Amino acid sequence: MKYGAKKLGMKYDRMLFGMKVSDANCLAKSISQSESLTTLILQSNLIDDDLLRMLMTGLIKSSQITSLDLAHNKITNHGVRLLSKLLDKSSVLTSLNLADNQINAEGGRYLGRALRANESLVDMNLRLNRLMDDGGRMLLEGLCDTCKIIHLNLSGNLLARQTTIMLMHILAEGNLLLESLDLSCNELTNRDLHDIAKAMEENEASISMDLRLNRVTGESAVYDTILQILRRNELKAQSGG
Repeated sequence: MKYGAKKLGMKYDRMLFGMKVSDANCLAKSISQSESLTTLILQSNLIDDDLLRMLMTGLIKSSQITSLDLAHNKITNHGVRLLSKLLDKSSVLTSLNLADNQINAEGGRYLGRALRANESLVDMNLRLNRLMDDGGRMLLEGLCDTCKIIHLNLSGNLLARQTTIMLMHILAEGNLLLESLDLSCNELTNRDLHDIAKAMEENEASISMDLRLNRVTGESAVYDTILQILRRNELKAQSGG
């Protein structure tokens, strides 16, 4: 199910945009009563923490929703703390999109803590938030236990050295089958990329990694090294070996 204004044309009116309190209440009731709803897309609806709190009264009761898209809203750390309740051991959520919200380091801590016990989520998108380096580190710390995430997007979050150190641990351990990772538009340096490349030498799971538009200067060899490793892993996955 998708909620939002569409095909407005010449009938454009700013009042048509954004979820109303009455809509949130009605939607929460519908979610809690539905036995077949599996995908919920609520992009670009000006949803803030207060509206999310209303929606959570329905979401917390749902055992069918596997994909939740809340991108391009106004959710902050308080909202993330509420959403983390959907990621407990009984969670069935496989995809969570929180791109372009207002989540910073504290939100990264809430998510990292929730992911320690989660075994269902495989796709998470947090691009264009404000996790900062500390938030990135705390988030990745949660991926070291039972987490099953395969696709992770952390583009545009001002991630730097602390995040790199935690990522090196994850890649070197090889316990997390992280296939695709987007770290573009962050604050990674030449040193960070060299360390990532070294950590990936024994990694056989990763087949896609976006490292564009970081603070890397004058070096293309490290990109080539990482691409070769990714290509090796992709070919190995295709051959089933």
